[in-house]
Amino acid sequence: MISHKQRPRPTLARGRRLSAEAAATLEREIREGIYPPNSKLPTESGLMERFGMSRAVIREAIAELRRANLVYTQQGSGTYITATLPERPVFALSADQLDHHELRLIYEMRREVEAGAAALAAIHASQSQRRDIAVALDNLATNLALKKDSVRHDLALHQAIAIATGNHFFCDFIEFFYNRMSMAISTARHNSSRDAQLERIVQVEHQNIVESILNAEPEEARAAMRLHLSNAARRLGLKATASKEAT
Repeated sequence: MISHKQRPRPTLARGRRLSAEAAATLEREIREGIYPPNSKLPTESGLMERFGMSRAVIREAIAELRRANLVYTQQGSGTYITATLPERPVFALSADQLDHHELRLIYEMRREVEAGAAALAAIHASQSQRRDIAVALDNLATNLALKKDSVRHDLALHQAIAIATGNHFFCDFIEFFYNRMSMAISTARHNSSRDAQLERIVQVEHQNIVESILNAEPEEARAAMRLHLSNAARRLGLKATASKEAT
């Protein structure tokens, strides 16, 4: 699991973008059960230290969680997770979260970096690392079959591939980029979850990546990862990214 310790982050000009980032991270952790229903959210001071953000930004992030009916505040006591979590909203992009331009840049970077990671994993992965990749794929398939939130397992598969490169900088990249990757994967997953056939296509793309790695076929793994991330961008209507791919 990735540590909650404060990570270095690029400076973001607008406080509202920072609050959206903190709110998105906390929402993911609430939905994953890290903060279970009726439990207490950390104090403002604790969240300020964790995220390296001001009190005003943290308060706005908590306000966003309240507006989403994920938490409620008891005067003098603190902020608590609601007993019953609301369903995730349908696919949407907000100016305070990820607009098309930022999402395009994320997929552009992921495509270039993770294609190389897949190729290196096919060359360098140990037997135990290959097993870890196969297990991550199985866990993702199981959660999809059960109609459960699969964002965490999707990201875990990409993390397992990064570990298998034998180059810690690929892991550092995902560690540093964790929040934005999680938001990008979540956006794509929300989009594909509305169409069972589309979900199957996405899973086949993952299977092709994993099979190429397990078969020690680096160029096939590289191509499979590039195709998967290009298709993910295309499915989200990010034509500027997809158009750079050869047809």
